[in-house]
Amino acid sequence: MKPIPDYPVKDEAVYVWNIKDWSSLKDEKVRSPAFECGGFTWNILLFPRGNNQNNSISLYMEPHPIVKEGEEVPNDWYVCAQFGLDMWNPLHPDCHLPSGSHHRFSKSDTDWGFSSLIDHKHLTSTSNRRTNHHSHALLENNQLNITGYVKVIDDSSTGVLWHNFVDYDSKKNAGFVGLNNQGATCYLNSLLQSYFTTKIFRKLVYQIPTINNSSSSVSSSSSKFSPTVPLSLQRIFYLLSTSNDPIGTLELTKSFGWDSSDAFTQHDVQELNRILMDRLETAMKGSEIEGKLNDIFVGKMKSYIKCVNVSYESSRVEDFWDIQLNVRGFKNLQESFKNYIEIEMLDGENKYQAGDDYGYQDAKKGVVFESFPPVLHLQLKRFEYDFMVDDLVKIDDLYEFPDKIDLKPFLDEDLPQEFKDQNWTYKLHGVLVHQGSISNGHYYAMIKPNANDDVWLRFDDDKVWKATKTQVFNENFGANELAQEDFLKLTRIEQQENLLRRVTSAYMLVYYRESDLPEILPDSDNMMLDAIPDHIPKQIKDEIEERERLERVKQEALYFTNTKFITTSTINNHIGFDLCLDPTLPKFYDESLSGSLCDPVTFKVKKDDPYYLLYTMIGKHLKYFDENDDEIIKDDKELPFRLVIVCHRNNHTNRVDSEVVEENRDGTINSAYFKSFNRKFDEFLFYLEEVNKDINNINTATKSSEIIDPKDFKFDQVFAKINNIGQEVYPDFKFHPIYEHSNHIIIFIKYFDPISQEIRALSHIVISKDTVISKIIKPINQLLNFDENTILQLYEELSPAKIEKIDTSLTFEKHELSNGDIISVQVANAAELAGDKKFKDLKEYYKFMLTRIHIQVKPFKAEIDEEDSDFVVEENKNGNGSANGVDDFKDIDEPKDVEIVDDISTLKQIETAKRISKSFDFWISTLYTYQELAEEIASKLGPNVDPTYLRIFVLNNQGSRYPLKSSHHLSTFLPKTVPVNQIISFEYELLNIKLRDYENLRSIKIHWLTSLLQYQLFELLVPKNGSVRDLMSKLLNKVSTPAKDYKHILVWSGNNHSYNDLIKFDKPIEELQDGIDLYAGVFPSEVEVLSSHDVIKRYTEETVDVDEFDNDFIKEEFLLSRKLSKSLNIMTAFHFYKNSSYHHGIPFLLAVFPEEKFGETKERLRKKLGLGIQAFEKIRFALADNQDKGAYIDNDDMNLFDEIGKAPLTLALDHPDRSSRRQGQFDKGISIK
Repeated sequence: MKPIPDYPVKDEAVYVWNIKDWSSLKDEKVRSPAFECGGFTWNILLFPRGNNQNNSISLYMEPHPIVKEGEEVPNDWYVCAQFGLDMWNPLHPDCHLPSGSHHRFSKSDTDWGFSSLIDHKHLTSTSNRRTNHHSHALLENNQLNITGYVKVIDDSSTGVLWHNFVDYDSKKNAGFVGLNNQGATCYLNSLLQSYFTTKIFRKLVYQIPTINNSSSSVSSSSSKFSPTVPLSLQRIFYLLSTSNDPIGTLELTKSFGWDSSDAFTQHDVQELNRILMDRLETAMKGSEIEGKLNDIFVGKMKSYIKCVNVSYESSRVEDFWDIQLNVRGFKNLQESFKNYIEIEMLDGENKYQAGDDYGYQDAKKGVVFESFPPVLHLQLKRFEYDFMVDDLVKIDDLYEFPDKIDLKPFLDEDLPQEFKDQNWTYKLHGVLVHQGSISNGHYYAMIKPNANDDVWLRFDDDKVWKATKTQVFNENFGANELAQEDFLKLTRIEQQENLLRRVTSAYMLVYYRESDLPEILPDSDNMMLDAIPDHIPKQIKDEIEERERLERVKQEALYFTNTKFITTSTINNHIGFDLCLDPTLPKFYDESLSGSLCDPVTFKVKKDDPYYLLYTMIGKHLKYFDENDDEIIKDDKELPFRLVIVCHRNNHTNRVDSEVVEENRDGTINSAYFKSFNRKFDEFLFYLEEVNKDINNINTATKSSEIIDPKDFKFDQVFAKINNIGQEVYPDFKFHPIYEHSNHIIIFIKYFDPISQEIRALSHIVISKDTVISKIIKPINQLLNFDENTILQLYEELSPAKIEKIDTSLTFEKHELSNGDIISVQVANAAELAGDKKFKDLKEYYKFMLTRIHIQVKPFKAEIDEEDSDFVVEENKNGNGSANGVDDFKDIDEPKDVEIVDDISTLKQIETAKRISKSFDFWISTLYTYQELAEEIASKLGPNVDPTYLRIFVLNNQGSRYPLKSSHHLSTFLPKTVPVNQIISFEYELLNIKLRDYENLRSIKIHWLTSLLQYQLFELLVPKNGSVRDLMSKLLNKVSTPAKDYKHILVWSGNNHSYNDLIKFDKPIEELQDGIDLYAGVFPSEVEVLSSHDVIKRYTEETVDVDEFDNDFIKEEFLLSRKLSKSLNIMTAFHFYKNSSYHHGIPFLLAVFPEEKFGETKERLRKKLGLGIQAFEKIRFALADNQDKGAYIDNDDMNLFDEIGKAPLTLALDHPDRSSRRQGQFDKGISIK
């Protein structure tokens, strides 16, 4: 049995069990005599006939804890042991059958061994291959010996040797908790744990200002809560410090802007790391800790070219956040560092141009380090793209890294000696590991969280446990591939170990500077506790309490129910369809009104309480009963109110129906609900019919008021009249039966006021079915304080979409009016009274309420590259008077000093400026035309804003905006049903031309390049009948480019980051394809070659004067292009990262010269890209065919001109995409939005 590294042997023992009479073993299982080893007694456990009745012998090892008399066996006992069991012939010991294993024995796993060790018939057979066909059988003369060998292993250093991690407590055993895996986020978990255990970084994260990003406990636990990245990180770090259970990362990934597909995609860890740091840097700007991340993670390196024979050096010092080290071809970390700073000689034909003073010189080119940060991240390049297989491949080769490394030898030798003599020793504190293949792998982290001990922990998603040094180092070095013949010489277990070692390797190392350890990992956690923002623990405590509250509510729902009551006050305050706020109708339910006066009164009651308790509760609420009277009503016949069921009709309206029948009132509340309501649709909802609130009774109980004209009507006056009745009930006020077949029905009356532009319910009226409808007009007029001869028009509110006029000459029964129906009334001259108001009659009002949506409108704040501002009114500047739609919006000069502005005209201008830059919300109809919407918005902005100059955008849920056309109807792009809770966002801008004129322009996006990597994106509006020359003319007005460079402008197009075609200046705008990307810039060399071959014409036909060039490199390249224009070639190029199918960046053209070695081409390309030496050296180059397949270029002496002469090839640049935006739906780059 092989020793286990870092786990010493505690004890070992051998015991031989002599079985003298095999046939006498009649029991199902037999134990050997006990023997002791490592503080346990052991038995060999034998099943002579197998423990599964499978004709095979089963053999196990079984330990038992030794306890003192009277003591109980502890539940958490365990023992780790390697053991062997050997069956052998007592007379011929060389005939034997050995087997070995290991196990962690415990209360739940009391024995371990072999369930099918050997078949019964083979015990007595000599032709047994497992005993090498020995001439004797294992069982002879009815005798057999079994030797048990036990080696107890001391696992006290970790406590988890061979642990199955069932019911494992990470906090108890390791002091830390893990992070849950969302699907494929183990790479994120390992990175987060590395950052969390870096205490100096954790403290810095806590110090990021996030109080304005936090939310109340209720909203933070809801789906609407969208914390920022820094706040989410603070919350995760706090929970990792305080929780006893694994923590989820869903909130953090949501703050990244990720969805479930991102959670199931393994992203590039280095890229995620860098983007995460960018987000945190941005959050720190303007605070006291701005730039502090650099103090922890950022070092400096110098890229240089130094002449050998003259005193001339060109160098550039750059920051680095991590160092990428080559793994392929190197044995260890030290070799990779030496390779990183390796000097390249520029001599022979590859000499360095050292300026006019020195000319071409032999030179050294390389990189050295100016400083290393306190926390050093080393990215080991374990993953590389292979053109031959068109995919990423993993490098599994053996690659060692030390526990401690001195980086002084890699510092710039020209640095001051005092600086170099500092302690540059770094200690390893983090190993981020990838286990598996490139397509199916797992990530975890090995971390040493303390400065003053050697305890390593393995952070593996939701579990954390102690690890040994062998597990940290040797098992994560990877392993070299063995030759097939050497691999076959290994045992099966050794083969498995080799394969596992091959696929398990470190890809990122975290070293801490030894001299900075007290600051990076302080012994005391007080510093951490003091840095935690107060709102984080409070917010999380509130969330826990909210979850507990919701759980209580869920439990209470088993025993309690909510009963709701619509009162007269409820219907008076409700504006909309039906009688009250109704959560069962999402289209019309306004959540913001929940709990307001239009929401039914709600009581929580026990389901098994008597039904009549409801009368007691509501009676107290309405002050009909004394608050201290707890007597439950036994009979409701003499009460001044009754409860009427509200039910859900088939046309999706809720209407008052009838009382609960008498026999159902004698039971419990729950039985009344089940017997009287439709549980599928109905809430437990009643209308509280007060006898004194019947319209006829209101008129009886109130004094006659002064008659008013409908134009002077106020709802408040009517509602005051109703409320003043209070609990007064006249003796002759009686309820009429309103059962299904009774003679009376209850009808609700609403009134449309053309002045206030509202419809509100007044009250109910109980009337005989055979009454002529016109009979209710007089009592309605009386309630409204109108003249009794005022002509009223009556309409039935059948449903939100169906409002029908009523023939008042019919009876209620003939008109098929029934219990709970709603009649809306208006005066006959409503349109005249409404004047220029929006709604001329109640049908228009109902139509609006049916189609209304809540919108928020704010100014459109375009980024610099998002729109052409030539046609947009500036917020604080405009001198064209009414030509732009704002009559009095003039130039406003901000006062230079504090002074009182008393000029009325100036104040008016300032107010106008404020109005056109404000946000507001209001209701509109989905039936609006663009013009109607524009008029509404213009009216909110002020009386002098012309709606024809407004350009309006609608925003989707992701924040993307879409411009509306003047011909649009809102119904063409808005859903048919928009819940009133949903707010649709719009943006607006004021143009200085009319929108219809603006729409005759075409919007073109074009990238203006200052180098092959840097650009500004412009969106320009040009006439649809114009040409590319018009587009360029407009673009050149926006960029700072000298007129002398116009003749060197080149325009081309791309598609999905691949080169598409050259664009000529006379090309009509209408011929430009939709969806293509346009690029333009000053490229003298390429324009010279293409124009000399008449492929394109120059933007201007001026003669090129070489003395106009300010840049020596551009001048030299141009002269060479002119000289070789008839013999050189042009090739296309694109950028990609790891997979050639996924492009990024700007595709471009490159002039390729005969006789130019690729090393010289690269230097020329570096300058065209605008990159420093260190950044440029991270790029790998390849030649690809038209299917994006090819091979990397590893030979700097190769000539591109010759290669593209053999076949049409494209130059491919392999490097990460540094853009934060995803460029397309197939872009696999990481994004934190």
